[in-house]
Amino acid sequence: MELEQVANLENQEPSMTEQYAAARLLLRDALKATGRVYLSYRFDDHFFSLSENEKLSLLDGIRRWSHLMLDFVAHNGNPKNTKDLVRYYLSRLNVTIPSAFIEQIQDGDIVEIYGSDSKRLFFNPELFDYSSYAPDVMFSKQWWNLYERNTDISAKIQKMAYATFMGLNKIPFRPGLPVHKVKEIRSQGRYESDVEIKLMSPVNAGDTIVGVAALERFTMLTALTHAHIHS
Repeated sequence: MELEQVANLENQEPSMTEQYAAARLLLRDALKATGRVYLSYRFDDHFFSLSENEKLSLLDGIRRWSHLMLDFVAHNGNPKNTKDLVRYYLSRLNVTIPSAFIEQIQDGDIVEIYGSDSKRLFFNPELFDYSSYAPDVMFSKQWWNLYERNTDISAKIQKMAYATFMGLNKIPFRPGLPVHKVKEIRSQGRYESDVEIKLMSPVNAGDTIVGVAALERFTMLTALTHAHIHS
């Protein structure tokens, strides 16, 4: 083989399949760093049905989350300390959440941050304890496409999120929603939980609202038996 051909092969970008496989391995390492193992049944080919831009966005989401966890642990962070983890995430991205939100975080709480496209930007690793979704679904679907829940409650959440992005909710607020059931729509585990949304808040980059944070408490109700078998 000509030297030029060898050089061209070496300079080729990895295929999307190779990049996705590498991202999954990175996620496995990140979960291991938080004291978790990756569930073997969490394989989903949803990734391959996405557009090129959606695939790149998904890969970026998995890498960002995984590197965040690995770097946090490498800096002697305790992944169970959600307050410190949220602060670390905010400092890395140069975004802010009012301290009144962060101070309300308790052990066992779930913190999720969603962007203007209603897809996850951040969540603490405890969410994996209540989710059987493959990463290509967790990082690419809007929240209403992840869970079945009462339609009135979903509509209220959407309305509050929209109002927050419009700048009408400038400080953390209690959404006033009842504890309600959520069930995974398209996962093998089909986990079902009770969820309490305790607090919501804008996430800011300077004067721009770039996300909505939710402070939640999950209680597992049901899951398929095989969903508890770890790889």
